[in-house]
Amino acid sequence: DCGAHAGLVTDLLLDCGAIVHSFEPNDILFPILQNKYKNNKNVILHKAALSNKDGKAKFMLNDSISQGNRLDSSGDYDEGYDESYEVEMIDLVRYINENILNTNNRIYFLKLDIEGAEFDIMDKIIETKLYEKIDYIACETHERYFIDGKNKIENLRKLIKNHNINNILLDWI
Repeated sequence: DCGAHAGLVTDLLLDCGAIVHSFEPNDILFPILQNKYKNNKNVILHKAALSNKDGKAKFMLNDSISQGNRLDSSGDYDEGYDESYEVEMIDLVRYINENILNTNNRIYFLKLDIEGAEFDIMDKIIETKLYEKIDYIACETHERYFIDGKNKIENLRKLIKNHNINNILLDWI
């Protein structure tokens, strides 16, 4: 559950019997998730943002629990963001390969709702053919955060089509 927010999708996945790796960088939301799942061994929580590389990034907030909070590198528009702080950034493809696929053959479901960072991650998922080990990828795209957002989404759709990928859904909301 990438961009876990308050855990709604994590809850749905748990109801299906899943082990959930849940990522949320927000300082307000993460303690809520910690409290909510403190006794659940099937939830692996990470206070981190996701990217196509490891490192640190500036996390920008327009409202403490809004779903529009994002990394500064995940968009071209900075208006409306009241504060920011540094967060850990995890390379999702590396994480999956090292921490999930090292003990499991497949991933059933990957949800990406990460406010603009999905474009770089999806490119890497396709480039490394990681999508072949994931049954379903549901991705909410945030092209509205970019000056060239229309090109970003068109290029991602072409990449999916050119690789004949049928397990990536770009209309997650």
